[in-house]
Amino acid sequence: MFDKKLSITKEIWWLVLITGVVSSLFGLMALFWPKLTLATLVYMYAMFVVVIGAFSLFEALSNIKKDPLWWLMTLFAVFNIVIGVFLLRNPLITAAIFVILLAVFVFVQSIMDLVIASYAGKGDGRWLWVLTGVFGLAMGFIILFYPVAASVAFVWVLGVYALVHGVVAIAYAMQTRSMVKKLK
Repeated sequence: MFDKKLSITKEIWWLVLITGVVSSLFGLMALFWPKLTLATLVYMYAMFVVVIGAFSLFEALSNIKKDPLWWLMTLFAVFNIVIGVFLLRNPLITAAIFVILLAVFVFVQSIMDLVIASYAGKGDGRWLWVLTGVFGLAMGFIILFYPVAASVAFVWVLGVYALVHGVVAIAYAMQTRSMVKKLK
C-alpha cells in the first residue's frame, strides 16, 4: 500500500506545488487588486458563457443532418448566448451569481481537502489539509449565507482562502518531495 502511494506521490508532488504557487499568486492578486480581480472574473465568466454558447450553436448547426436532436442543442446554445449577453450587460447580477458559484467551489475544494486529510498519514501534512478544509468550509458558509455583504468583500475572502490553500499545497508538496528524496 505504501509503495503504491509513494509512487503516485512521487509522480505528482510537483503538480501540487504548481497548484499551490498559482493559488497563492491568485490570492495575492485578489488581496492587492480586489476591484480589478472582481471585474475581471465577472466579465470572464459572462464571456465564457457566450463563447460556450457560440461553439455549441456552431456544433448544433453543423450536425443538422447527423443528429436528430440538433434542434435541442441549438435551443440550449441560443439560451447560453442570451444568458451570456444578459450577464455582460448586467455585471452586478453576474457578480452575485459569481459569488454563489465561488462559494460552491470553495465548499467542494474544502471537502476535497478534508478527504485528502482522511487518507494522509500523520507525517503527510494531515493537519494542514484539515486546517485548510475547515477554513474553506467556514469561508464558504460566510459567502453563501451573506452574499450581498460578501459581494463587497468576497474577493478578499477568496484571496485569503486561495493564499492559505496555496501555502498548504506548497508545504505539502515540499514535504512529500523531501520524503521521496529520503526514501531514494
